[in-house]
Amino acid sequence: MKLAPPKKIAEYRKKGWWGDDTFYDVFLRAATKQPQALAAIDPPDREALTGHAPRRLVWADLADEVERTAAALADQGLVKGDRVVMQMPNVVDTLSIYLACAKLGIILSPVPVQYSGHELRHAMSSVRPSAFIVSKMFKDRELARGCKAVAGDRAKVLSMDGGGEGLVDFSEAIKRANTRKGPFGLGGSATRQKGEADDCFTICWTSGTTGVPKGVPRSHNHWLAIGPATYHGMAIEPHDVLLNPFPMTNMAAIGGMFVSWLLSEGTLVLHHPFDLPVFLQQLVTEKVTATIAPPAVLTMLLKQEGLLDQFDLSRLRVIGSGSAPLSEFMVTGWKKRGVEIVNLFGSNEGISLCSGPEDVPDSSLRATAFPRFGHRHANFSNPMHARLATKLVSIETGKEITAPGEDGELLVRGPSVFEGYWASTAADLKEVFDADGYFRTGDLFQISPDDENFLLFRGRAKDIIIRGGVNISAAELDTLLEGHPKLAEAAVFGMPDDVMGERIWVAAVPKEGETITLEEIIAFLKSKEIANFKLPEQMILVEALPRNPLNKVLRWRLVEMAKEKQA
Repeated sequence: MKLAPPKKIAEYRKKGWWGDDTFYDVFLRAATKQPQALAAIDPPDREALTGHAPRRLVWADLADEVERTAAALADQGLVKGDRVVMQMPNVVDTLSIYLACAKLGIILSPVPVQYSGHELRHAMSSVRPSAFIVSKMFKDRELARGCKAVAGDRAKVLSMDGGGEGLVDFSEAIKRANTRKGPFGLGGSATRQKGEADDCFTICWTSGTTGVPKGVPRSHNHWLAIGPATYHGMAIEPHDVLLNPFPMTNMAAIGGMFVSWLLSEGTLVLHHPFDLPVFLQQLVTEKVTATIAPPAVLTMLLKQEGLLDQFDLSRLRVIGSGSAPLSEFMVTGWKKRGVEIVNLFGSNEGISLCSGPEDVPDSSLRATAFPRFGHRHANFSNPMHARLATKLVSIETGKEITAPGEDGELLVRGPSVFEGYWASTAADLKEVFDADGYFRTGDLFQISPDDENFLLFRGRAKDIIIRGGVNISAAELDTLLEGHPKLAEAAVFGMPDDVMGERIWVAAVPKEGETITLEEIIAFLKSKEIANFKLPEQMILVEALPRNPLNKVLRWRLVEMAKEKQA
């Protein structure tokens, strides 16, 4: 399934921005060069997460597992173009599944382990998968049983680490995969490569500013085109040891760490859900050279006097951070410890701004400013400068902004940018892209008054809450709360927080004669089987929701109202 039109494919290939490589091709080259080098490392707490001991695989052993996984998928009747929903934690098996699907041309739709029935039903109805691949357990949750309840008889459920109750024991299927057609690993395979670089490879999910998550289809070329932004911006070196604490379901993990690992031919250390003691332990024991982390965590580590002095971080050179504004205190504080902080601004749709030490050597400036990629008067070393076109437009008039100091919506175009949301109509595409093919990001920037070659992040036009680096749709929760029998109306909003970046608050307007508690709201949302990380943590009662003339809820005003009540 090709995503981009032939004209765009031809243009980007001619410019050298797209090519013939799939993830599988890049992986196989790396494995062939260094079969006995360490490739991937499980989280040390894997046994607590999935019930199985952590593993450490060299490239040759990982290649063998990839081939066996591909054969097992084929044995289940899955073929090129089939769609598979994957709900897996960050373990080495997840890498094998990605690479096996890349080889066979299977379209993989990864969803967070926190997803429950509500979100899984939406994914099921949207992509209509032929199968689910899922960890049987995650901590105390039976993920495979949850997927089976959603899939019914409409899709197979391939359960890692155990079967039964209508589940396919996929771990066992991988072990006994048919080898009659040839050897495995670097020497050959029982399956032929079917995936191509322009094929749809993944369907990840946005936070859904319109009320439900949207699928974001991306080809191998879309993903590999974004790799240089992080690889160059973070100054990744060959054979680096990369620690990934973000779920393998989104841009940070896939475009940032997964692709950088393949390009560096180094070692990928896996981690998630975020556990600070384990994270710090891994930095030391695995001699990590580069990682990514939410800004709130990095700030907290600096503020805890003496904590970092207990750990030998001498091998750590660089940390990528983003998803929320960075503070000058945090960026300069890590610089004093010999660690560069790189300011990353990305999305599943393909935004790829990167403020790294080579293009922005001033660490104070790097906290707030991004290179204005594509600006004709600028001169930046990051390859995305030549590949990504950016512009700002007025929210009110839609006209392009060329003067410094005026807020406008960021629009981007280039080889890393997707072609439109899953199952988009022509009318949908007109909302997502402008007439020149620029993606409307919904994020507000301005041209820096100090230097027109830089962009300053100003806020989000979208109603997204970023809690601990995880994007949460306020609109989705609003829609669910419309069904609460005691509420006249309600709106969820993000409340600034020093630790998590933002906390989830809800403003509630009870119906006349009714009373409502936070516990009742949480119980109602739990009955809808939403993921626990989306549940509100605080509530304010208001007489009416503040709205603009177009009847849109003013969430910024709710933040002010909550602060007033706190005072």
